[in-house]
Amino acid sequence: MVAADLPSAAVTARFARTLAGVLRAPMVITLAGELGTGKTTVVRRVLRALGVREAVASPSFTLAQSYHGRGGLTLHHLDLYRLAPGDDVALFAWDDYLDGDALVFVEWPEAGESELPPADVALRLYHVSRVARRAEVTAAPALERALLAGLGAAAVAARRAEGSS
Repeated sequence: MVAADLPSAAVTARFARTLAGVLRAPMVITLAGELGTGKTTVVRRVLRALGVREAVASPSFTLAQSYHGRGGLTLHHLDLYRLAPGDDVALFAWDDYLDGDALVFVEWPEAGESELPPADVALRLYHVSRVARRAEVTAAPALERALLAGLGAAAVAARRAEGSS
């Protein structure tokens, strides 16, 4: 696990750019955390780093939004907050988003856990203060090492978290 402190919007933006640099399609990236921890903000910043220039809105009412990044990369952003267990989950068009060569970002993954494949990257965000957050990323060891390398000096806490496991 890689842990990073995100004390400001600028640090969060750097974290998102670094994360974007280690992602390779196809991947499922889940984002969990309480309301207001910055899940959509991180996705928005990652999509910008991957070349999306159009407005990136939270798909909390539409459930899904798709974008194209640099090199024709397909990016899907799912927000499952309003997805109810049972029929909502069963009737959602999972194949439209999970098949193919795309990066799929899933907020509130617990709502769709019966249908989602295991996450390639699991990101959990925590409130630290009114403005600060903490990010914990779980992924394959090679991806975690690449993320640590990209975070550099900001990864001191991350190295400690990795060493304690």
